[in-house]
Amino acid sequence: MARRLRGLAQGVAARFEQLYNRYSRLFWTLHSIWALLWGAGVLVLAHNRYGYLPWVVSFLALTWASTLFFTRAISSVQSKAMRYAQEFVSYLTRVMYQGTLFFLIPFYAYSATFFSANAIFVGFLLALAIFSCFDLPFDRLLRRSRTFALIFFTLVTFAALNFFFPLFFQTRLHVGTYLAAAMAVAAALPLAYSFKELLRPRLILKATLILLIVLLGVRAARPLLPPVPLRLAKVRFAAQVDAATLSSPRDWADAIPATELTHGKLYVVATIFAPTSLPTTVVIKVLRAGVVVRSSRVVELLAHEKGFRVWDAVPLQLLAGASSLQRVEGPVVVEVWTAEGHLLGRVPAQIH
Repeated sequence: MARRLRGLAQGVAARFEQLYNRYSRLFWTLHSIWALLWGAGVLVLAHNRYGYLPWVVSFLALTWASTLFFTRAISSVQSKAMRYAQEFVSYLTRVMYQGTLFFLIPFYAYSATFFSANAIFVGFLLALAIFSCFDLPFDRLLRRSRTFALIFFTLVTFAALNFFFPLFFQTRLHVGTYLAAAMAVAAALPLAYSFKELLRPRLILKATLILLIVLLGVRAARPLLPPVPLRLAKVRFAAQVDAATLSSPRDWADAIPATELTHGKLYVVATIFAPTSLPTTVVIKVLRAGVVVRSSRVVELLAHEKGFRVWDAVPLQLLAGASSLQRVEGPVVVEVWTAEGHLLGRVPAQIH
């Protein structure tokens, strides 16, 4: 009886392998289409659901641990069952990468300023997410290129942790970015080298240099990173503002009548969304013809769950330049930055 059952199981397995070999390309093509649809669903479900982020980070940690286990602990075990187990773990890894990227994209997109440098990072994440849905080329690269696998893992981990640290540990944005980069590199090293290799002095020095280069690169690329989880909600303009309440008799969104600026100043009030308490430094910059004509003092504050407002008063002489006060008409651009170099948002307006 046992022999018959074993023979039946072997026959089923052989038939399954035959069908898989014949139709695997069709299966993975259909699966890629499903992955794109599933990714689109994640984009919708992720809307303002910040509480899911710890789960995403936890699944990434589980993916890291399983990958490390299969590449280190049992890589020498050769059996059909182990091969299927590795295939299954590889599949779950791809699904985790896809889900993480599609989950992160809306939050980075909310915080990005489009037609600015930090929108490039959102496009980069979107390109990686779409590419991860094409199972055959993506899986081939993950398996055959150790460098690609490490870089991809590091980038996904960095993007998740860069969002995670400010949101749940209330770190400043630039501190969270440094921590995310350091942890992403530290997590990638055990995947690239064995534990025995990691203890060698030469490799320790090499890893230290890699970490230093990555941190310097992150510092240089800070303008390319959207300021998650902060985002500029709106900017309003007024001729007068109560400094205590930031209320005004009348304000405008983008069309500012020059005839009503009778007090010699243009007031700018920016509302910034923050989903949690977060120490922040903010600077308002006013540009005319691409040139900064006014940069406010650095405002140090603690963001709260309902967001916060910052303001500045721009003398009309700065807008008029060498012209008379009757010629302040024209386009003006307001940019809101953190003092460390993250662009929170940009709003154009017209004085007419």
